[in-house]
Amino acid sequence: MNLSQGETPAQRNDQFPARPDTASLVHEKVLSLLKLEKPGRLLDVPAGEGAFAERARALGHEVICGDLDPTRFRVEDLKCARLDLNASWPYPSGSLDYLVSIEAVEHLENPWHYVKEARRVLKDHGKLFLSTPNVLTIKSRLSYLINGYPNYFHYMIDQDQSGMERAIDHINPIGFLELRHVLARNGFVVDLIEANRYPKQASLLFQLLRLFLKTRGRSKVRANLAKARVRQILLSKPLLFGEVLILRCSRLSEND
Repeated sequence: MNLSQGETPAQRNDQFPARPDTASLVHEKVLSLLKLEKPGRLLDVPAGEGAFAERARALGHEVICGDLDPTRFRVEDLKCARLDLNASWPYPSGSLDYLVSIEAVEHLENPWHYVKEARRVLKDHGKLFLSTPNVLTIKSRLSYLINGYPNYFHYMIDQDQSGMERAIDHINPIGFLELRHVLARNGFVVDLIEANRYPKQASLLFQLLRLFLKTRGRSKVRANLAKARVRQILLSKPLLFGEVLILRCSRLSEND
């Protein structure tokens, strides 16, 4: 993701010199989830400078890296292939145990293609770890009300150093509901939802708005258990306060 005001990029350190190109604590949260898994074959894409890849390798995973611009890659003893997530992926079907995509889906033209390819390359019950800016926080909902667009998408334009308009990198403000739908339709189940951090959780105003949201619309979904479960997620701490959503998704087999 492109770092916005108030976001802090993680820094290089002596052990792992590559710099994470993401908001603070995203890599750390995903790595903490990977520690719960057995070592396996893992695709890190987009790999950026290789900051996540070298840490995942230190956990014992066999790491494969891809990025649209592999010239940015800085880890000398790992290779990074050129990979366009909007196109077909050059990996055999069922060849990966894990797929890690940090700050990818909001940059893609076709999230459906991305999820279909993710399902194809993962083994049965393989895990997809992805992160994306959370456009459903209370702060983002207020931004949509006031500005007409959620946080992180800046009116869908940006400007260059001369002040002239240029295309924004975030082209797809996909929310949790849409992302969950794409994943479910393509054989994934979301089994864990976290966030990197919760910057507005202590705000009295935001807590009052959370209570207000909890009282609205309950009766309309009470008789529909599926909708009631989704509504509960939408009112959860990660969705209302999390800066960047982090999802762990399991690939179902044909027999599940």
